[in-house]
Amino acid sequence: MKYIFVIYLLIFTVVVGSAQTEIDTAKYRLDYLIQSGIKINSKLEPVEYQRKIELIKIEQSNKQPMPMFEFMVDYIPLEFNAKPEYDAFYSQRLVLPKKLEQSELSGQVKSKKQEIEKEKIRIDITRQIKLNYFTLYYFERLALFNAEYQKIMNSIIKSLEASYASGMGNQSQILKMNNELQMLVLEQIELEQSKKIYINNLSVLSNIGLPVDFKTTGLENVLSIFPELDSSKLISVMLSNNPEYKSIENMIQEIQIDKNISELERIPDITLRGGYKYMANENMRFLTIGIGIDLPFMPWNSKRINAMVEEKNVMELQSLSMKSSMYQYMKTELQNMLAMIDILKQKIQYIREIYIPQVRQTFNSSMASYSSGAGEFMNLLDSYREMRKSDEMLIKEETEYLKQLSELEFLLGIPVSKIN
Repeated sequence: MKYIFVIYLLIFTVVVGSAQTEIDTAKYRLDYLIQSGIKINSKLEPVEYQRKIELIKIEQSNKQPMPMFEFMVDYIPLEFNAKPEYDAFYSQRLVLPKKLEQSELSGQVKSKKQEIEKEKIRIDITRQIKLNYFTLYYFERLALFNAEYQKIMNSIIKSLEASYASGMGNQSQILKMNNELQMLVLEQIELEQSKKIYINNLSVLSNIGLPVDFKTTGLENVLSIFPELDSSKLISVMLSNNPEYKSIENMIQEIQIDKNISELERIPDITLRGGYKYMANENMRFLTIGIGIDLPFMPWNSKRINAMVEEKNVMELQSLSMKSSMYQYMKTELQNMLAMIDILKQKIQYIREIYIPQVRQTFNSSMASYSSGAGEFMNLLDSYREMRKSDEMLIKEETEYLKQLSELEFLLGIPVSKIN
């Protein structure tokens, strides 16, 4: 019974340890790094405070001006037998509801501008994390292939040494292969240092203390399935989600509201005034009622308003021109990206399916020929170098494809996976 309990305990420990490893691995996936980087980023905090300031300003701009109370002692006599007059007035300036409504809309547009700025920062952080993550993946793949090449080199060197010991080999060949091996060792050192740099970058961007042996995960699935990208659909997605484009639309909306406020300056505001007067000398009391009206139609004021409206008209035309120019630029950039992504997909498929199998077959054939004494050493070395070149070419193209997808998502404003 005791042994059965120990066995169960061991099984439970292994299962829990395995589960913990899976949790830790999942914890540091790309999505988790992005979420952490967006959630705890110092650049977002000032923008959020500014958004709150703009929202608070709305409560300042959509209210009527504050009233005024006046108290006056008038006709103060110089003779002691006379009495002064006492006046008390309450006045309130009334602004048109349309002006208050436009002021409130202006505050909402300005707060929306800060939300767009936050979204822009989030998208940029996501892009930076992805680019560093993909570059780390590139060096990881190179390091894996480097380890494989070192095994091949060691195997060839042992074969050459055995041939040399039997009097059939050549010492210069052994030296050449040793040189190749030393270059691989040096390259491995550089790759490991490069990995540390990008792990450190990811730690800073995601605000997570990543372990020194951190490794990328899940990118094989991305590289195994190439999504179909429809340019017309992506253009629509881009116009709806790109923060730069939304910033220009927000600016146009703000200018239009300012123009409406300037136009409303032509409509006069009214000031109501009521009060109480006491004539102490005659012991009489009076009520006073007054009304005041602005005179915006005066020539000098009318010219000022016309200039304000004209300025806003020109600014609106300028913004519309910027919007049109940005649309053309973004559309061209999107189409160029899609063309580049399509080229990279074709190159990756060709390298995987045709070029690498052929190069590896050539290397295996050269290895077999040289082992049997029918092939030359330089043919073996050339085929080995070509094999390295093909593997590195594939890694480079796959990494470039991932980076291009990241740049495309930066332009679109949302991940490609979220596009239906």
